[in-house]
Amino acid sequence: MEDGRLIRVGKNGDPKTVGYIVAISDAALAVGLIKTKVADPDHEVLDLGRVSDNLIKALKLMPGEFIRADQMSGLPPDAVV
Repeated sequence: MEDGRLIRVGKNGDPKTVGYIVAISDAALAVGLIKTKVADPDHEVLDLGRVSDNLIKALKLMPGEFIRADQMSGLPPDAVV
């Protein structure tokens, strides 16, 4: 399994943003996936960086899948490295 990406979605100046963990290692592809699947046209979609393959495995994400960061629960302590 490869590393994934942390993607942020929100409107400029709006403190209510949503983060997504995406099981794609390429930043541009991960941003594109979130833009087409969940973001509204007026949302800003930004790549915030890499997430470890350990986290992707712990979340049981297959390549191309994603999950909202606020929906992660019950992960073992060593999952986030």
